[in-house]
Amino acid sequence: MWLLVGLVLSGLGWFLFRRWRRSLPVDQRLTLPYWRNTLFVTGFYLLSILLGAGITRVMVGFNRSGWADLLMVAFFAVWVLYGAVWLVRFLPTTRPMPAWLTRGRGWIDGLALILLACLATGARML
Repeated sequence: MWLLVGLVLSGLGWFLFRRWRRSLPVDQRLTLPYWRNTLFVTGFYLLSILLGAGITRVMVGFNRSGWADLLMVAFFAVWVLYGAVWLVRFLPTTRPMPAWLTRGRGWIDGLALILLACLATGARML
């Protein structure tokens, strides 16, 4: 009995939502291309994290310990954060992005690339 009441109420709610939704403008975030592009960019970000983990292991090796491992943990953290910056740049959005974030060769990119190079070089030298 409760299941039947729940189904009737949910059907009524769905009907009213569909009638109310027709009068509203279409939200860009509810379209298929928006979700497809979001999933594509997020999947690419996750693959870049795996690539960073592979680079981290190849650069240091598997039988080292000490400061080299700490530097490579920092390298991986900077890699993930820099990837998050690019994730925010490429994700579809309905709001305008700030100028410091949309610039492709800004201070964030320079700082991240210098940090990545320094940490990788330091880990290889130890």
